[in-house]
Amino acid sequence: MKTVGRLILSAIFLALTGVMAAAARSAPDMVFAFYPAFSRKALAAVSSVTAVVPFCIWEVAVLLAVLWLVYTLVRVFRHHGRGILSWLSGIVLTLCVFLFAFVGVWGLNHFGPDVSQQLGLSVREYSAAELTEATRYYAQQATRLASGVRRDEKQVGQFSDFSTLAKQAGKGYEKLGQEYALFTGSTDRVKKLASWKLFSHFGITGIFICVTGEACVNPDTYVAWLPFTMCHEIGHRMAFAREDEANFAAFLACSVSDRADFRYSGYYLAFVYCYNALYRVDRDAANEVWQTTSPEIQADAAASRAHYQT
Repeated sequence: MKTVGRLILSAIFLALTGVMAAAARSAPDMVFAFYPAFSRKALAAVSSVTAVVPFCIWEVAVLLAVLWLVYTLVRVFRHHGRGILSWLSGIVLTLCVFLFAFVGVWGLNHFGPDVSQQLGLSVREYSAAELTEATRYYAQQATRLASGVRRDEKQVGQFSDFSTLAKQAGKGYEKLGQEYALFTGSTDRVKKLASWKLFSHFGITGIFICVTGEACVNPDTYVAWLPFTMCHEIGHRMAFAREDEANFAAFLACSVSDRADFRYSGYYLAFVYCYNALYRVDRDAANEVWQTTSPEIQADAAASRAHYQT
């Protein structure tokens, strides 16, 4: 009976999750009139609890869950497989509950209006010439800001330690939130991933866990990328679910920051993204813009390549 009850509950949670997703697709105007604000408040409430400790709670929870799964599975096999269906039904129910929580608290933001609509910006296809101008503009801005960052003898940027940056990453959003409601979510500090070696193996610089409200960053991320990456993960907590929108939110937060290292990181990454896009369509134009960048920009780019090649 316990197994059947768990499967029934799993089906209920799965059905409710499907209903939420269907409602977001079929009636977006109704759902997203309240959902983004609800999502930000819910995530802020959860984050206010988990922010009490400096480490990533979700990493501890995953480790304990794996140990518990192994322990209970061993017990099942010690009893010659009796209870395996109950064990499996418990896993299914747990996964369905987490899926329900994920979609209900944050996941529906994938279906919502994009940030350009919320800010009233016009989005259209751009030409190669416009991309070239954008790349040149961000190169100029990054070059202008590069001198505000402390540098070593090789002109490579020297940024504050992870903890200092993590505490400051939300300040830009606090400024944005004074003008735009969509930036009024939690600005709790970013947390350092303890399992960073695993994330580095897969080339992942950060992750946001909505069930714990934790914005987590890989400390192995190249230093010039760290401020932007921290703002990116906080952007996810601001209910910007899509990666490109979290990038845009991170750029805006960096650009209005009082800290020179955050402003530089934002414009440097904007230049890198534009340069890479331009290089794919017009290598000559990309190389021409590259020649206009300062020694500091080129030093950071070279150091970044070296960092990820080792």
